[in-house]
Amino acid sequence: MCLAFFRMLLLMILLDNQQWVEKNFSACEFNHKRRTLRMKVVAKNMLARPDGSLPTQNQDWSDLKAAYRLFDRPEVTFEAVTTPHWEQTKNTKPGRYLLISDTTDISLYNHKATTGLGMLGDGKGRGIQLHNCLMYNSDEKQIVGQAGAILFYRKPAPKNEKRMARLNRRRESSLWDELVDQVGSAPDGSQWIHVFDRGGDNFESICHIKQTGDDWVIRASKLTRRVIDRDGQTRSLKEATEEGDVLGSYDLNLRSRPGVAARTAKIEVSSTSVTFPRPSQFSTWVRESGINDLSMNVVVVQEVDPPEGIKPIKWVLLTSLPTATFEQAWQVIEDYENRWLIEEYHKVLKTGCGIEKHALQTAGRTEALVGLISVIGTRLFQLKLIGRNQPKALASTHVPPHWLRCMQAARPKLQGRSLTVYEFFRELAKMGGFIGRKGDGEPGWMTIWRGYRELTLLLDGMRLAEQTRSKSCG
Repeated sequence: MCLAFFRMLLLMILLDNQQWVEKNFSACEFNHKRRTLRMKVVAKNMLARPDGSLPTQNQDWSDLKAAYRLFDRPEVTFEAVTTPHWEQTKNTKPGRYLLISDTTDISLYNHKATTGLGMLGDGKGRGIQLHNCLMYNSDEKQIVGQAGAILFYRKPAPKNEKRMARLNRRRESSLWDELVDQVGSAPDGSQWIHVFDRGGDNFESICHIKQTGDDWVIRASKLTRRVIDRDGQTRSLKEATEEGDVLGSYDLNLRSRPGVAARTAKIEVSSTSVTFPRPSQFSTWVRESGINDLSMNVVVVQEVDPPEGIKPIKWVLLTSLPTATFEQAWQVIEDYENRWLIEEYHKVLKTGCGIEKHALQTAGRTEALVGLISVIGTRLFQLKLIGRNQPKALASTHVPPHWLRCMQAARPKLQGRSLTVYEFFRELAKMGGFIGRKGDGEPGWMTIWRGYRELTLLLDGMRLAEQTRSKSCG
């Protein structure tokens, strides 16, 4: 990777909060510039205390009252808050990007006064479903941002609903289609690859991706579906994959879990190609699309000779990417393995940003707040992955010099040392509570973020001291 590009990327992520807020919220359209200015104040206060409540984040009564009034405005919607960030995220430079999508439930069950919420879980829960798309630069191994998102309120299915009526109404499975259309197509020079778990495995969703011209890696959920194999025979997907070409194998070290000992699994990788015919029953959109079948490759990740009583590992991955060689199949596997990033991002929203602690009087007002938190969450999450690409590079080359001076002043044992980027972020995490013993592994995003907050407070103190010194000298 080009050193200059890495420096630009790193410094972009490590913008001061005020600069980051300006970059992500200045283009918000609320029909009045004062509302945009107020949104930037609310965002800056939220960044200073991401896990706090609105009263904690906006400690002056005037700021808190203005924040409540802002979210009460009909112009301040989920889309109005998030669209500028989405557009910046999607304006990708040439490269290879994963668009990782999934749904998370935002439970607001304890907020009894909030009206207009949907069902969650078995129908007893109350809240909002957030289906979003996280963009990941697979070349640079960094989060770019959120590329799009949809809010959904689950309702009881109509009684005696016929299959065709269900296919044509808006439902949870259609969120995958809607989000693909919302995100759109990759700009020239960029390759976008949609990564879905089994929830996104349906004919219509893949049709939407195909129409964008982008690629996909999707874990199959319906191994009994009928497909046409590479010999032109109609059979189940499971049967078609059993005759795939074995490309290679590798050892996978599995950590221990409660009741399950650590072990090394022998994994075999095979590949084949299939065609999905259009289902016998399909929506009006599928008919109008004119797509009658979908040809794709399939990568099977299968554990061989598992221990007795242990369920073997098996992934069946559907993809538009080439899979003729082990290296190509390995890239598909690696792409799918990065799906954990969106689960981690959802943890950031719930744990780091306390998204389920917030609630306003109506679901409509809460939507804009959810939009703001979903953008703030991308900034927190970026800090967890930063510095992994060039861990041995000197921090003095990538990190602002006043950051290093401040950290060395706060941690005297570091004075005179030439920290690497990796060491800098570990020390930052230690300022947030990370102990850093040999067996502790790598710091999580929350300790890094707490350390960053501590560092920014010290930086503010340094600036005030320098200003006071300058005035006294003058």
